[in-house]
Amino acid sequence: MFRHGSVECSRCWDSSTATVQEEGSFRLVRDPGHWGASNPETLVLGMSKGNTQSSAYRTECFDRVAFKGMRHRILQCFQSVGLLANETLERFERRFVASEKDFAFASMVRCSLTGFDRKKGKHTADSPNVLPAFKPSVVGHRFVQACVEQHLVRLPSRTSRVLLLGNTDSYVKAVAAAMSRQRGEVVWINPMAYKSADVWFVHLAHPSPGNGHFGAYIRGEGKPGLKRNLAREALTLSN
Repeated sequence: MFRHGSVECSRCWDSSTATVQEEGSFRLVRDPGHWGASNPETLVLGMSKGNTQSSAYRTECFDRVAFKGMRHRILQCFQSVGLLANETLERFERRFVASEKDFAFASMVRCSLTGFDRKKGKHTADSPNVLPAFKPSVVGHRFVQACVEQHLVRLPSRTSRVLLLGNTDSYVKAVAAAMSRQRGEVVWINPMAYKSADVWFVHLAHPSPGNGHFGAYIRGEGKPGLKRNLAREALTLSN
């Protein structure tokens, strides 16, 4: 079902040659990909590839594209919630290649979805610009709905947990609602985790350098630290 490499998917595309489309304030670039294990125990999902990753997809080695410039922060995040405790960054980098057996990496929206930022005058993958697409009433939601139906309703046989990078209250609620609509009943474990059809979904801090709460999350301070502890508790229960 999953395979390391570029993904052949025409679900949102009327033309076999089209590579970009816009709907309302949203832009979709045709560059879906999957990194790592084909039958992973753990699937790690960002919201969508940003402009940096989308550009790298066209010009760089495929294995280096996913979470470009953020992988060290993902490992920090994982280790803060009890995952891969003794793993080095060098070893973690090898989890993004075809020989990986346990972890896989992709995005909620496999193609690159960006939203128009009026202040910057361009499309970006910043959460405030992309998150509205997760609302059923918003133009552009069909991209999110189609991607969940295509790639997340039927997961590989070994996949027992999905780690979602992004833990704002609005994103957690939006993803849980999307899973409920497409996968069936969602059972909440705590405010950062839920189960759907026997698969655990756990939200972690987003590793983007633009996430101003990342340091507090790693250190376990304040509200970000509380969210970290809730994620850690859920992951302990999921083992």
